[in-house]
Amino acid sequence: MPLVRVLFVAHGPAHVPWTVPLAWAAQLAGHDVRVAARPQSVAQVLAAGLIAVPIGTAAAGDAFIRRATPDSGERPARIPPDWPSGPLGWSEERRLRWSDQVLGLADSLADDLVAFARHWRPDLVVHDVGAVVGLIAAAAVGVPAAAHNWCQPIGLYFLHEDEVPPAYVRLFERFGAQPRIGTDTWIDCTPPALRTEHPVPRIPMRYVPYNGPGELPDWLRREPARRRICVTGGITTSTIDDLGRRLLEEAEQTDAEFVLAVNRPEAFDGAKLPGNVTLTGRVPLTALLATCHALVQHGGAGSTMTALAHGVPQIVVPDGTDTPSSLYGVQIEQAGAGIHLRPEDRHPGALATALARLLDHDTYARRARAVRDEIAAMPSPAEVMAQLEAHARNPRPTAPAHP
Repeated sequence: MPLVRVLFVAHGPAHVPWTVPLAWAAQLAGHDVRVAARPQSVAQVLAAGLIAVPIGTAAAGDAFIRRATPDSGERPARIPPDWPSGPLGWSEERRLRWSDQVLGLADSLADDLVAFARHWRPDLVVHDVGAVVGLIAAAAVGVPAAAHNWCQPIGLYFLHEDEVPPAYVRLFERFGAQPRIGTDTWIDCTPPALRTEHPVPRIPMRYVPYNGPGELPDWLRREPARRRICVTGGITTSTIDDLGRRLLEEAEQTDAEFVLAVNRPEAFDGAKLPGNVTLTGRVPLTALLATCHALVQHGGAGSTMTALAHGVPQIVVPDGTDTPSSLYGVQIEQAGAGIHLRPEDRHPGALATALARLLDHDTYARRARAVRDEIAAMPSPAEVMAQLEAHARNPRPTAPAHP
C-alpha cells in the first residue's frame, strides 16, 4: 500500500534546502507532504512551494543559534569516540555540549510537533539529523523515521543504552513513547570521495542543488570575458564579511572576474571595489556556479555540494577549527577537489596564492569533475522515495524501554 502522508522535519534555515528535493519527490509520487519548521525556517519552506507547519518559538531557535540552550545537567555513562559529531576532532566536552544543545532544542519543539503528528497521523517521518524532535514525533505515533543528513556525520544516534542521556529518554516518556535506540536509517547525499565512516546505515541519494528561488540577472546570461570566481558565505552566516574584505585587498593579484554573492551587500558599503569584482545580492548559487571556474566559500554544506555538483573546484575558508565548516575543508582537501585554507595559514596574500594554485593546476578541476560524476551516479530522490515506501511498510522494531 503506497504512503499517504509524509512528515518532513526541518532544522534551521540553511538546512531547509536539503529537504526540498526529497519532499518534492514525495509529492510527485502522489504522497501528501507537510514540512514542520521553526519560525526562522518557515519562509524557506513556503518559497519552495511546500506546506509549512510552524513549530516552536523564534526565541528557542535564537537560543540554539547562540549556543545558549541550557545544559541538560545529565550525561550518558559512555561517550563513543564517533558520537555524536563524527571525525571533527571535537573534545568530549564539546560533543556533550552539542548533545545538550540539540536535546534542548528538541525539548522546545516536541509539544507542537507531537500534537501535530497525532492530529495528522503521518505514515513516515523524515527529519534532519539536527532535528531529533522528528524521532520523538515518530515514536509518539508509532511510525518509522529516517534522518536526512547534510554530508556530515553530525547528529544524535544512540546504538547502546549506556550512551543515552537521561534527558533524551524523558523526551519520549513525556509522550508515553519508548525511546528510539538503535540503527535508524540515514538518507545520505555524501559522494564516495567525501564519505566518512560511521555506524548508522545509510541510503545514498544524489545531491540535487536547490538554493531557493531567485531571478537570473542579465549579466549571468552572458559568457564571462575572463575566468569567473564566485565568493559566498551561504545564507545564514556573516563569515563572508571578513573573507570578502580580505578578498577585495587581494583580488587584483588574480587574472579573473570575481562575483561577491552575499546576502548582506550593505556590509560592504563604502568599500572600494577593484575593477574585477562585482558585488551582488543573493543569486541562485546553482545558476551562478554553472558559469564559474572556482568557488571561495566559508565551508557551508550547500555551497560545498552545489560546487561539486557542477564540478567546480573550491577554496574553503572556515570560521574556526572545531566547527562543522572545518570538516568540509578537510573533506574537499582529501578528495583533491580544492584547498582548505586553515586559520593558521591566513597570512596576507594567502588567498591570492591559493587561488593561483587552484586555477593553475588542472588537478583540482579534474578531481572536482570526478566527484561531480560520483554524485550523478547516485540514486535520485525519486528512487530513494521508493525505498522509503518500503521502509514505511516494514518499520524497524520499537526499541525496548530504557530502564
